[in-house]
Amino acid sequence: MLKWFRSYGLMLKWVYLSNRPWLMLNLAVQLGIAVAFIFGIGYFYPEITLSIGKYLTTGSPTIVLLTVGLVMVPQIIASMRSEGTFDYVWSLPVPRMAHIAADATNTFATMLPGILLSIILGKFHFGFDLQVSWLVIPAILLIASTATFAGYSLAFAVPKPMMINVITQLMIFFVMMFSPVMFPAEQLPGWLQAIHKVLPIQYMADLMRGTLTDIPVKLGMAFSMVGAWFVAGFACTYILVRRRK
Repeated sequence: MLKWFRSYGLMLKWVYLSNRPWLMLNLAVQLGIAVAFIFGIGYFYPEITLSIGKYLTTGSPTIVLLTVGLVMVPQIIASMRSEGTFDYVWSLPVPRMAHIAADATNTFATMLPGILLSIILGKFHFGFDLQVSWLVIPAILLIASTATFAGYSLAFAVPKPMMINVITQLMIFFVMMFSPVMFPAEQLPGWLQAIHKVLPIQYMADLMRGTLTDIPVKLGMAFSMVGAWFVAGFACTYILVRRRK
């Protein structure tokens, strides 16, 4: 166990130094997404009610977390595979899951400023008081981990790197346009509501709503469903990492 944590620390430093050239660009993208969803999406509505403001404020950090986990993570892995650097990383004398953990930690660190900015901007722009619960910390960590491991599973399962770019674009389009993140699930048709009762996206949004506002949600159900998807994503990533040569 001590060897694993030592490997994790070394890989954390290695991942940071390797990604440092584009970290500022990634940070700027995350901050831009946060600003765009708070101010830009508001133009879709003729009038922003308090309820809509709360949905936009809590939906924005959820979108940031899902975008990084479901899009950026698999695309980075696909880019590494295309360039040939992925095989080099896999050949390093450290546990592969230590590298995955270090990469996930670095990824979450780039998410955090965008998450905080979107929440603060939403509070002041829409003019409501946050009802912050201490559960917001485990909620954000759970959402980030679930989305990230789903991204890793996709990256390792799809054989062709070019296919990953297409799949991730379709996924984020579905998340933004047809998922109850920025609006209530009741606005979707019945068959799509039924699909979201199985997928984790709605429950991720509920975790943000229930820990930041007074919007009534079933937090227990949300934690359970997202937790189940986290376990599935972690298990899938672990199996694929061990099997991959």
